[in-house]
Amino acid sequence: MIWNYCRVAWRNLKQHKTLSAINITGLALGMAFALLIGMWVQYEKSFDLFHLNGERIGVFVKHTLFNDIKGSQYSTPVPIYDIMQHDYPEIKRATRISQSSQMSLVHGTTKYLKNCLFVDPAFLQMFSFPLIEGNVNTALNDVNSIILTKSQANAYFGNASALGQFVKVDNEELQVTGVMADVPSNSTFQFDFLVPFSLMEKKYEFVRNARSNWGINFSWNAVELNPGVSMADFSKKISGLMHLHDPEHNNQFLDIQPLTRMHLHNEFRDWKESGGRMTYVHLFTIIGIFVLLIACINFMNLSTARSEKRAKEVGIRKAIGSGRTQLVGQFLSESIMTALIAFIFAIIFILLIQPFLGQVGISHVQFTYQHVWMALGICITTGLLAGSYPAWYLSGFIPVKVLKGPVHTGRSAVTLRRVLVVFQFAISIALIISTGIVFQQIRHAQSRSLGYNPDNLISVATSDALNKNFSALKQELLNTGKLEAVTRASQPMTANYNKWSDFSWSGKDPKAEIGMDVIMGDYDYDQVTGMQLLQGRSFEAGRPADSNAVVLNETALKTIGYTDPIGKTIQSGSLTLTIIGIVKDLVLYNPYQTAYPLAIIFEKDDANNILLRLKKGVDLSNTLSTIQPVFERYNTDLPFIYSFTDQDFAHKFEMENQVGRIAAAFALLAILISGLGLFGLAMFMAERRTKEIGIRKVLGASLPQLWLLLSKDFIWLVLLAGIIASPFTYFLMHNWLTHFDYRIQISWEIFVGAGILACGIALLTVSYQSIRAAMVNPVKSLQ
Repeated sequence: MIWNYCRVAWRNLKQHKTLSAINITGLALGMAFALLIGMWVQYEKSFDLFHLNGERIGVFVKHTLFNDIKGSQYSTPVPIYDIMQHDYPEIKRATRISQSSQMSLVHGTTKYLKNCLFVDPAFLQMFSFPLIEGNVNTALNDVNSIILTKSQANAYFGNASALGQFVKVDNEELQVTGVMADVPSNSTFQFDFLVPFSLMEKKYEFVRNARSNWGINFSWNAVELNPGVSMADFSKKISGLMHLHDPEHNNQFLDIQPLTRMHLHNEFRDWKESGGRMTYVHLFTIIGIFVLLIACINFMNLSTARSEKRAKEVGIRKAIGSGRTQLVGQFLSESIMTALIAFIFAIIFILLIQPFLGQVGISHVQFTYQHVWMALGICITTGLLAGSYPAWYLSGFIPVKVLKGPVHTGRSAVTLRRVLVVFQFAISIALIISTGIVFQQIRHAQSRSLGYNPDNLISVATSDALNKNFSALKQELLNTGKLEAVTRASQPMTANYNKWSDFSWSGKDPKAEIGMDVIMGDYDYDQVTGMQLLQGRSFEAGRPADSNAVVLNETALKTIGYTDPIGKTIQSGSLTLTIIGIVKDLVLYNPYQTAYPLAIIFEKDDANNILLRLKKGVDLSNTLSTIQPVFERYNTDLPFIYSFTDQDFAHKFEMENQVGRIAAAFALLAILISGLGLFGLAMFMAERRTKEIGIRKVLGASLPQLWLLLSKDFIWLVLLAGIIASPFTYFLMHNWLTHFDYRIQISWEIFVGAGILACGIALLTVSYQSIRAAMVNPVKSLQ
């Protein structure tokens, strides 16, 4: 019986080639993109699941209240580490984890900047990063040890064993005590090598001091709970830990987030998980389902539209004894066969576009044998879903009626087809509107005044050697004639490394909890960055008193409340700072947030970056090749690695650009599939009304009149879809925009534009069949 179903299904597919091509194309595109989204979602949800103890590993989160703003951060006080190990029996292991940073890794003449993590010995036992060489229990015990990933070991030592070899990290000679497998791409922690946290304590005094200071936050704290311990209960237990050990921190409390939630739930609002990547996982899952539904609707509409042609087949089958169950089986077999053929084309399509997926933001997605079952599941589900209504509808014909003469479908069938067409285009229009709003929001933030000039601005990571010889380095760089100015600072212009909460001033409310971003800069900082001074001046080399000077941004001035700030003082702990300048608000890290209070203080010895302002019009390649030897001469162990500030700023829009590109791809796909369905319906409509068109032509109807007659019903449906989609999309996108402090106001023009675009596409699709039908000689159509 099944074989017979397949033969009949294949025969029907061959008999109606145009219809089959439309159905197969629509289903293939729908399944291909549904499968791509399924693979992407599976990848996103797989982060950190490979850790054997992942469910018992938690990362500390600190919640704060500064400037009446609730904030959350993963950087937490260092003293947590010691307390967790000694005071809480619920803890099995604990580790500190530095934020990933690039450090020089040198062996002989081979030198690179690589991503490094400073961790404690328990890190290797907590997390499942297996060692290929070395002992997990002892590899990080020695302060001068280092663990390389396999790819780094191969890059430096080839096929020889790296174990026992020596390398230099920022001029510290370390011995390789382990080689681990390369870090999986679906790991939250990404690094090229590990070194003991104790090395950071050995090198830097501020790290040693931080061990007993609850106000310094520069690393993460992670713990592994003993089996049976509830992470939620333990999180409540340690909530007031900071206030307990330092009563001054009564506006800060701790929380623990499970490691397996970090990747998808990495954003907080009002101290609670708020969206993050999980928002987009949910969003694109829904969009993928809708796109697949649009393809299935095409199949339903086209199958029921040609019901008149299959009515007699159903009548004859029923007359000779076929039951409704058998007919349903026959029609479902046709839909499943169509879906299987479409499935083959979908896989071919995916394999063809795989190399280009990164351009639309779907990275790390490769179709492998592991996805076969997911793909088959989507295929069978699509076949059953697309064929369910046509099978039920067609198998319900009554033999006596269909064998008497022509079958006329009822109003209910026509109404349902119209409803489904409206649904298709409502989804398509919603995606078009959403895509437009996403890109408007991105452009809005990109065009925002930054308060400095990112063009022709280069940032170079500094080192002890470069800082020690900075004066000579700066002069030699200026002597090249390629640069306008050179300075150094505690951070690049697109990041913030310091947030202080110990500022005070005359008239400050003693109960107010005020935090400020802090940049430590050198002379010529204003010239290099191009920041816009509104009052006063910046640091000047001829003024020794500037060592205790500060430059504030507009928001900091509003927070302090001084009306005539120049010359007045503020305090940071025991340090008194004189205000010498006010600058326009700088957009440092999040281009979608309102400006935060900022203090720029003079500090020469705490620099992480050297900033270079290129002269206008200089040849970039020539300039880089000129200044590279200068840097290498003063720091032989560090490769010359630089970044352009304007490009670093552009990277801040990667997530939103990814959303926009994927939404645009889905909008294009949805409108294409909907257009295919409309093309098929228009074809059947024109075929069914052939005689009517012939009569109207004989009676004098013109081509434009006939075109309008055949097209207007479809255009009204698309307009109705636009009316339905607009308020729904406005509500969704308005909620999405609330995640941004700096955001656009949704304008009515984008709704009108999306409606016009959808109507134009529908009109072009339908017009071909309408004009073709209207141009047929009435003599032929009336035969």
